[in-house]
Amino acid sequence: MNVSPKYENYEYTARGALLRSQSIVECRLSDWSENKVLAVSPSVVLSGAEVLSGEVRYSGKLYFSVVARAPGGEIVSAERGAEFSHRAECETAAPAQTADVSLYVEKVDIRPDGRGIILSAIVTAQIELFVPSQLEYLAGGEGVVCDYKPVRVGRAYLCGGAAEIEEEFDTDYVGDVLLHSEQVGLTRVVAAAGCLDVSGEINLCVLAKREGESDLVAYERLIPFRAEIPCDEAVTGSACDARASVSSVSLSAACDEDKNRCRIAAQVTVDIRGRVYRSDEVVLPQDAFCLGCGSEIARNEIACEEPVCAFTASERVSGTAAVDGSVDFACALQASALCGAQVFAEVSDGEINAEGVLNASVFMKDGEGNAACVRVSLPFAFPVRSDRAKAGMRAAITATVCGVSVRQKTEGELEAEGALKLFVVLFAAEKGEYVSRIEPGEAEAEKTSAISVHVPAAGDTLWATAKKLGKTPEEVQSANPNLTFPLTGGERIVVYRPKQIAQ
Repeated sequence: MNVSPKYENYEYTARGALLRSQSIVECRLSDWSENKVLAVSPSVVLSGAEVLSGEVRYSGKLYFSVVARAPGGEIVSAERGAEFSHRAECETAAPAQTADVSLYVEKVDIRPDGRGIILSAIVTAQIELFVPSQLEYLAGGEGVVCDYKPVRVGRAYLCGGAAEIEEEFDTDYVGDVLLHSEQVGLTRVVAAAGCLDVSGEINLCVLAKREGESDLVAYERLIPFRAEIPCDEAVTGSACDARASVSSVSLSAACDEDKNRCRIAAQVTVDIRGRVYRSDEVVLPQDAFCLGCGSEIARNEIACEEPVCAFTASERVSGTAAVDGSVDFACALQASALCGAQVFAEVSDGEINAEGVLNASVFMKDGEGNAACVRVSLPFAFPVRSDRAKAGMRAAITATVCGVSVRQKTEGELEAEGALKLFVVLFAAEKGEYVSRIEPGEAEAEKTSAISVHVPAAGDTLWATAKKLGKTPEEVQSANPNLTFPLTGGERIVVYRPKQIAQ
């Protein structure tokens, strides 16, 4: 029999290479060599990303907020920024691809430079490429028999936008705002027609100096927000997720000496990056063979990962924290600021095991009355219950830290306590195989007997039986209408061959 395979293509967007790149970004503070730096708050903002042949180029801005003790004992602060650009090499990168880039600050270093100081930070980029792809698969053909089943093929669409938030709140009377830090936590991400509906909270922390005093105080404010991010591919009910970061903050303070109060006005811009997931069930061949001859097949694998649910949770953590400096009972603790947390997760049936570290800067006065600061780290581990959690899933957790308090119960040790507000997204992955190619082999020797008897194995399906007999499933079922699949192994299948009459 003549064998002529046929092939078809399915176009989709595949998730490509995962890259990690680091760069060092620096800026200089002039005339700061005599100041004792107490704390540095870095923040990084992505400006843009471009995929070129063999590399991904990205750029951004890094901002430093610094608090220090001057030689005279007074508290001073400064803000500086630096623009940067970097590239991540990748052999498979091409201009048709799209890069999803997340930037993080991993380490800050301070070193003297003449009469100034150099602030440097390691900026890490996590990059995921999305690649226009073609899935080529066997689609039958003359003399080719295929066993078809639906396979889920995923598509991911990137979208982005910004939310502008304004907020005012009252505090005690302060003389100067020294620095601020922000954490963004999402509470809800759903897809609607043509957009993502994203809600969340900004935890704004302001470190200030009291009027006429050297005492420091920290104020926290939870600011809710909601934004609609345009996405043409989004439809109501689509699987989706998002992440958010603060791209700019403007603070102004108006003080009323008579009422001994201060009103702080904040203007915050939140950058939101989202993904919409769409999947199709494509009918693809799981197995194939050629009629009348041997064959070799090539298989490919395709994976589809989508978020299956998202929810919020909260947990209060406490315990003895690690301290990067020295403290004793002569120290007077004043304020906790620059808080944050890293959370890692492992999913099992019914729960998510969350582990991580809560970090905060603790401002105080030492035994000589000088302003000082130490960084505390509190490790934690706790389960998050979820009926949707299954072993093998992946969990992405972002945490917002609120209400951190620190006290010294034992000399030289600090006890820390704080609340974690979590946004948990569970991802489920599905893998499928398909036959991508078939190569016909040598023709099989023609059987001359009028009948033959096939003894099946227990559990043989209609497809397995047809493949062993070299017949189409329809032929086997038509010739043996009384068979029930899967077989028990006790059946006997008789194959009749019509006698060929010589001409």
